[in-house]
Amino acid sequence: MFPGLGKKLEFGKTQRKVKKTKLKSKNQGGRKEVPQSFEEASGCSPMDVSPYGVADCASTSTNEDAVDAKENVSATNVSSSSTSFPDVNVPARQRPQVKKYKMKTGRDIEFKTSKSRLDPSRAHETHTTREYTKASDEEICDKWRKRGNQAYKNGELSEAEACYSKGISSIQHTETSDFCIEPLLLCYSNRAAARMALGRMREGLKDCRMAAALDPSFLKVNLRSANCHLLLGELDDACSDYNKCLESENIVCLDRRIAIDAADGLQKAQKVTDCLKLSAELLQQKTYESATKALGIIAEALSISCYSEKLFNMKGDALFELGKHNEVVQLCGQTLDSAEKNIATGGVAGHTNADGYDCNSIKLWRWNLMSKSYFHLGKLEMALDSIDKHEQLRPAADKTVDSEDSLSSLAATIRELLQCKNAGNVAFQSGKYSEAVEQYTAAISKSVKSHSFAAVCFCNRAAAHQSLGEIIDAIGDCSLAIALDRSYPKALSRRATLWEMIRDYKHATDDLQRLVSILETGENSQKSATPGRTANGSVKDLRKARRRLSSIEDKAKKERSLDLYLILGVKPSDAAVEVKKAYRKAALRHHPDKAGQVLARAESGSDGQQWKVITESIQTDADKIFKMIGEAYAVLSDSTKRSKYDLEEEMWDDEEVSFASTSRRSSDFYSSPYDFSNRRYTHESRKSYNSYSHYYPWEDSRKTYQSSYRW
Repeated sequence: MFPGLGKKLEFGKTQRKVKKTKLKSKNQGGRKEVPQSFEEASGCSPMDVSPYGVADCASTSTNEDAVDAKENVSATNVSSSSTSFPDVNVPARQRPQVKKYKMKTGRDIEFKTSKSRLDPSRAHETHTTREYTKASDEEICDKWRKRGNQAYKNGELSEAEACYSKGISSIQHTETSDFCIEPLLLCYSNRAAARMALGRMREGLKDCRMAAALDPSFLKVNLRSANCHLLLGELDDACSDYNKCLESENIVCLDRRIAIDAADGLQKAQKVTDCLKLSAELLQQKTYESATKALGIIAEALSISCYSEKLFNMKGDALFELGKHNEVVQLCGQTLDSAEKNIATGGVAGHTNADGYDCNSIKLWRWNLMSKSYFHLGKLEMALDSIDKHEQLRPAADKTVDSEDSLSSLAATIRELLQCKNAGNVAFQSGKYSEAVEQYTAAISKSVKSHSFAAVCFCNRAAAHQSLGEIIDAIGDCSLAIALDRSYPKALSRRATLWEMIRDYKHATDDLQRLVSILETGENSQKSATPGRTANGSVKDLRKARRRLSSIEDKAKKERSLDLYLILGVKPSDAAVEVKKAYRKAALRHHPDKAGQVLARAESGSDGQQWKVITESIQTDADKIFKMIGEAYAVLSDSTKRSKYDLEEEMWDDEEVSFASTSRRSSDFYSSPYDFSNRRYTHESRKSYNSYSHYYPWEDSRKTYQSSYRW
């Protein structure tokens, strides 16, 4: 009827197709593509367990208004991922349209409609833009998750955490009804696993709670939360989360692995609970055997709850009870940083976790044990420093750490000891050796609970006795120092020198061999450490000790008798009355029954065990010295034996003079004119050796022994 109508309708239909084609091309030009920098990692890491099966929840983008979609995506997502994504290139010819669109609709980042009335077509465009932006956000979040999974698989935990964090930050929506939560949920869950692997349990637990808030039915998160509580030693919370997994309404669909892990976690929590109870009972007994047993049980519990603050505290108490003070200091120092990261209070004093610890108490118990351990190790200055830290923090904390009064008393004792020791050092340096002996004696009498500090005082007092010519007294003090600290190199070196002075080369050799062994052990332990001044010093000491040992072994071959006059502290010209008086004084001081009376006895704990070893060592050395004193008096108190001994001494002196003279003539024949200083030194040595029986070390002691003094 209308011949031109068909052509017109056909033309209109063709025109609409062309318009739709142009609109599609615009959408494709303005669409925000996921950057190619995301390489497809493995879709699932060992951390990924999706509660939504294998269905892809990320909605696909529509082909509605591309300009509107591009504006919303750039406003919400690019800022959060600009450090890792390449910029999306927008064709120059489209930029005016973007600006034009902004002019018309406004820049609504939160997708809120304007108060002005929108026509139905504009509302449809806004809704389509929202759907496309959400789909793009979810896709970006999932890509970051996959990238984090690959980093986790490669052992790059920090990189994995960063990827999961970027995936979380790429989602700006919180309305779970408007978008699929799976990518965000998995990012939170996987970041929790990464933070747990990095030792930050508290942050991992926070991520588990965020994931559980998104989907309470996600049992994998509940299981991971329970594991966090178990590692932290929060056993009640751990059991609660494990039971949630086993008592879930989705028990029919429950993953078999989750059920097995939850049941295993409950058993481990019960085991740690039993270990805590038994260890606490054993530590209350305060015996060496009970502390040893408790330490083993605590170690077993720490293999499960390796971040438990309560277990660390109990382990420190057990180590201190066993006298392992170096290990106490090491434990406290190595675990403090981890404890500060995993404390539940977030750094707020007065807020305690399930075990009663807060940000202050985790420091207080450590400084308490460290101060006492430093005291026992003889490091009094470091002990005072730890006590000062404890006292400064104490008023602001709960009374969770006891014995504040004992620490105050300990601080006063330490200051007195240091004062006496420093006074003795000043007196010795001034040549007032008798006064130095008194000051060191005062320090020893105040406290010998610190065996290492007492050993230093005994060794220093030995140096003062040596300077006064009281060689046997000096040997006795060195023996006490070695009994208190068997690896004290200065005491061994000084006693070897004293043995050599009285010509007891056998005992001197024994001490030097022990010294070489100690120095070799120290050298081997320092080879793996950074070389420094201490390492170089120990190498020099080791070489010197070996040379001394070789020299003493050569002298021992001569089999010369002991210097009896030096043992009793008398001169060859002294009468028998003086000899008898010196013997009584020495025998009374070094009688085995009185040996070690100055030391405080301990009958329980590690101190009791250590005291048994110390007593045996002191008794052995006291018997040796007392026997030596008796032999010296037996010879010098008998005129016949004394005359024979004096004659033998003169013969030895003549032989030494003859040997020294021969050596000098030989050296004069072969030496050059430039060796005058050496020949002069040999001549002076020969003169000294020639008058050995009339020479006594206390006459020039300060020049000889002060260089080896330990301050």
